Amino acid sequence: MREEGPEIRLVAVAENVVARIIFDPAWAHPMLDGHRSVLGFTMELHMIAAAAHELLRVRSNTPTLPIDDGTDQLARARAEWDRRHVVAAQAEAALVDRIAALRAYEQALTPIGAALHNLQAVTELAAGGGDVDRVFRQITGSEYAAGHTTAMRDDIDDVRAGLDAQVAYLDSLIGPHRNA
Repeated sequence: MREEGPEIRLVAVAENVVARIIFDPAWAHPMLDGHRSVLGFTMELHMIAAAAHELLRVRSNTPTLPIDDGTDQLARARAEWDRRHVVAAQAEAALVDRIAALRAYEQALTPIGAALHNLQAVTELAAGGGDVDRVFRQITGSEYAAGHTTAMRDDIDDVRAGLDAQVAYLDSLIGPHRNA
């Protein structure tokens, strides 16, 4: 039985990257509708798995290098062996590049998510502007009322002084009659 090779690991990495993209809240935003229809991650994963399977088959079906027996009889076999290894290395590099492109797309979603969050926050802030304006008007009204009440408080001292003067005047009128 063959150990888990790079082909299987590459498919697993691709599946993980795609899963993270699909579950990213930015991916569900309507502005990315066109991306969802073009990228088609189900087909992308299928194509990656098919390419990995073909790579595995080429590697599995390539025998060990023919032994150099000093003759030219196996030159074509050695050339074919070399070609298979070059093609396998190129196929693996192509798979890595394909998965790296998925990872780069995933990383590009991070600022999109932040921008969408900011858009939602700004939208909610703009929608709640009337509430803030009402509260601000209440603050202004409260400040005016507090100022008016303070001014009225200062007037109370004058009213009291006036009342004290009237009481004193009336008391002065009563004063001489009390002794009589």
